[in-house]
Amino acid sequence: MKNRFEAIPNPSCRFEIWDNENGEPVVHHDRLLTFASAKSAARITDFLNDSRSPRRRVGAAEWRVADRDLGLGG
Repeated sequence: MKNRFEAIPNPSCRFEIWDNENGEPVVHHDRLLTFASAKSAARITDFLNDSRSPRRRVGAAEWRVADRDLGLGG
């Protein structure tokens, strides 16, 4: 089974989160989810894919996304 979300490089040497189900990049609060490093993008992609699983939703509160990972400063 293919994951719904994946991190893909874009032409500006950043990594964006792609939604395979909708066939478009992921936008959160009117901002494109794009990251400077593959590691940060992979962390968010793993979080999004795991949070869709019923067994992971129970522990989803333990996941915290830092503002710096979303490019909001910090």
